[in-house]
Amino acid sequence: MANGNGNGNNAMQAMAEHTLVKTFTPLVVAGLMGIVGWLFATVMDVEKIARDNKIHINHLHMAEENFEGQMKDVQSTLTDLRINVGRRDPRDRFKNH
Repeated sequence: MANGNGNGNNAMQAMAEHTLVKTFTPLVVAGLMGIVGWLFATVMDVEKIARDNKIHINHLHMAEENFEGQMKDVQSTLTDLRINVGRRDPRDRFKNH
């Protein structure tokens, strides 16, 4: 190593490392950009699904309120029927036949 081969060897190693960095840096950057793009698309899809689910939940709440009103009407009709049936004399049901 007294003749300077050590410096030449270090220079060759540094040049090889620099070549590797120059070669793989664009690949790493492209990979990272792909991952970031995929994550962005995934987040947008999840946001759309969440928005659609919120709309469906609102529709279900509206249907539930409508159903509650219909059930109150059915209960009222059923109560009226029970009252009218209860007013009749049980002996009258055989008179119609």
